[in-house]
Amino acid sequence: MKMIKTTLIISTLIFSASGMAIDKTGAGALVGAAVGAAAGKDVKSTVGGAVVGAGAGAMLKSGDKGKAARKGGAIGAAVGAGAAVLTGKSVLKGAAVGAGAGGLVGEATH
Repeated sequence: MKMIKTTLIISTLIFSASGMAIDKTGAGALVGAAVGAAAGKDVKSTVGGAVVGAGAGAMLKSGDKGKAARKGGAIGAAVGAGAAVLTGKSVLKGAAVGAGAGGLVGEATH
């Protein structure tokens, strides 16, 4: 049942994202939220997936916004990994969420 639900959510988001004229940040957020919802069991994993996906989408942009997002993502990954080490959490997860958040901040501040 969970596999059917996951497939339905991802299929719906893929078709809705392809039908809309959204940028890479929005598409990344949709896909990340779907993957987070499918992989996790709560809202926290969905939000974390959306942040990582949006940051990844922002980093894939070309031009100055993409460059700023990639720079922010690198800094965010380092900060997220460091915070994860200090709190005893997963370093990989901390780096991923930090990179996503840093990518979004880098894009927004450009």
